[in-house]
Amino acid sequence: MSDLSSGEFFEQVSDALLGSVAPQYAEFGGYTHGYGIKVTYGEGERIKEHYESQIVRAGPKGGLVLEIGFHSEYPKADRNDDVLSTLVAHQKRWRKALGKEPVAGPFLGNDRWRRISETWSEFDFRDPDLPFEVSDRLAAYIAAFEPLLGR
Repeated sequence: MSDLSSGEFFEQVSDALLGSVAPQYAEFGGYTHGYGIKVTYGEGERIKEHYESQIVRAGPKGGLVLEIGFHSEYPKADRNDDVLSTLVAHQKRWRKALGKEPVAGPFLGNDRWRRISETWSEFDFRDPDLPFEVSDRLAAYIAAFEPLLGR
């Protein structure tokens, strides 16, 4: 196992994202934590819609996976459904960029929240390319969804 902690890994993802994201999306907010990175645009309630990569239990038999994608985490499920509906209405467009891997639906482990994300069950924090692969994938979600969200 690598000496790199998951927190340090997500710091590397954050640093790499600056080089991966399109220039018009380079001024993002958010933070890293021990098990992930959250990327936000705007402020206030608007940050309930964000991009995230994190380690979650969702794999076969509750195993750990690396999730990458978009979340809508308003307190009310109806509001999250509205955000998801906006994005799903343009699914043909963003699938061209993101492929068939993203799943649209309830968040993993919270029925009120919504997601369009993918999970990687095979990943190795020792792989020096992994932070760049994750940042590139987050940047692809940002480029696909931000124009649709009208920001």
